[in-house]
Amino acid sequence: VPPSHPLIGGHEGVGIIVAIGDHTAASPVKLGDRVGIKWLADSCLSCEYCRRGYEMNCPNVKLSGFTTDGTFSEYVVSFVNHVTPIPESLDSAGAASILCAGVTTYKALKVSNTKVGDWVALPGAGGGLGHLAVQYAKAMGLKVIAIDTGAAKEKLVKSLGA
Repeated sequence: VPPSHPLIGGHEGVGIIVAIGDHTAASPVKLGDRVGIKWLADSCLSCEYCRRGYEMNCPNVKLSGFTTDGTFSEYVVSFVNHVTPIPESLDSAGAASILCAGVTTYKALKVSNTKVGDWVALPGAGGGLGHLAVQYAKAMGLKVIAIDTGAAKEKLVKSLGA
């Protein structure tokens, strides 16, 4: 997918819905809802890729900050079928990292054909994506082998259950 230029960069944004377009027939969100914007900004939801859960391969995919304006601005125009409701109990900074790194690592574990009690090795387990993968794997009932370097990362992954 080639990038569009010029555009506003950014993804992993969290904010409050202040308007919904008149052309939006049925919206799963409403004014005042707190939502997040992921890397995947939009897809057709009807092609074979979308129907099988591979929206990133949709021929009509729109990517936040790459093919459509992203979240590095005060206001963002987004697509109601691809924003993610964010509960008030989750702070915006925590929610933001889940919208890209979290989704990436969760999807990888979800399609890994592992089951409760299986072992999973996670390279880079103490990094930006890896520390989320450790937490998801533990929540899925997997046994984690955390691979990374340094005492600080070792302490982190052990505190997360590796």
